[in-house]
Amino acid sequence: MVKAGFGLIEISPLVGTPVAGYLNARYASGVHDPLFARALALTDGQTSALLISFDLIGLADADVVAIRKAVAERVPVDEQHVILFCTHTHTGPALVDSFETPRSDEYARSLPEKTARAAETAWYDLAEAGVSFAQREVPGVAFQRRYLMKDGTVRTNPGKMNPDIVGPQRQIRTPVTLIGFERDKTRLPIVVASFPCHADVVGGTEVSADYPGRVCDHITHEFPGHPETLFLRAPAGDINHLNVFDASPQSGYEYAKHMARAITEQAVQAWRERVSTPGPLATACASVTLERRSAEQSELASARSVFAQSKMLSPLPIDAIWAREKLLLAEMPEQIRIEMNGIRIGGVRILGVPGELFSELGDAIIARSPASNTLVADCCGGKLGYLPTREAYSQNGYEERPARSSPCAPGSGEAVVEAALSLAAELA
Repeated sequence: MVKAGFGLIEISPLVGTPVAGYLNARYASGVHDPLFARALALTDGQTSALLISFDLIGLADADVVAIRKAVAERVPVDEQHVILFCTHTHTGPALVDSFETPRSDEYARSLPEKTARAAETAWYDLAEAGVSFAQREVPGVAFQRRYLMKDGTVRTNPGKMNPDIVGPQRQIRTPVTLIGFERDKTRLPIVVASFPCHADVVGGTEVSADYPGRVCDHITHEFPGHPETLFLRAPAGDINHLNVFDASPQSGYEYAKHMARAITEQAVQAWRERVSTPGPLATACASVTLERRSAEQSELASARSVFAQSKMLSPLPIDAIWAREKLLLAEMPEQIRIEMNGIRIGGVRILGVPGELFSELGDAIIARSPASNTLVADCCGGKLGYLPTREAYSQNGYEERPARSSPCAPGSGEAVVEAALSLAAELA
């Protein structure tokens, strides 16, 4: 029988730490609500794994290596079976150089030890658990952020009530997905919750876990038994919280709480309909090599010219930021090696993919998965950037603009889908 345990530790940064998520640099002015690393330990006596979710926008590859090493030194779990996810909050510390925001090496140095302590707590909390799966659609909270315009183009976030909008590029599903671990009455239950939406609701310079943190709080307080909770982001590279057909404000901490309440309301209903999924534990991982996108020499020459004209200005103009990004992208290795992780927990599959996967690609994995109870979570492992559909590269959205935030060549998203399905088959 599967055993499950839970641990967490606060990972809020100091004032002055660079905050990730926007083109221009921000620095933490305080902590509005704390950030956590939440660890789920799993074992069936033969196979063991740790799933750890961070209230961060993403981890650098070097952070993944350091954290896994620190965890494996504390608990008897192979480094490859330490699977790291981020909730992708845009009000957390920067661990990757991105646009104008520098990485915080000081903050990064503190993370492995703290994470290892949470993992150790989870390991010593292990107890036999029944595993269950539930899912329910959440209306009116998350929206496709790419829209068809009257001029035939596709735009990301074209503005509220924009009269040139024809409609969303595609209809999306926005379910809350739950994996439950119900233990004896002396131990709290554990819930893994997942939802597809960017955690970019709160904004500002105060550190916040955004709506995922509030979802965890609400589930803990409102579910029977008050379960420990961790959050995994479902593929949401093209989904956010803005309804462009609603003129009312949709941002800030109070709106993040509103979202969390709406998600939890449906989660409570889903929990009542949960299905038991007993069975063994298994893990799988795979390395995939993607091609870095290329640029014509004329494009690079134009970018050098734009950047040279503005590089002494502060703040750097937006067109110069994008020009520099194109140049930095061209300096990246031509091949990008990524790691993907899968875990089978009874009748449930969790497939962890790096980067910000477009929802259409996530849907394709679920539709073709050999297991009916499959959870796909992106932002797994080191930060990769956007993984759009092949079609999106010929469009005019934000996500496919050439930059370090979108480094992969067309077809990379589809390659990730096939790799994820191979993992799912290996776990069958």
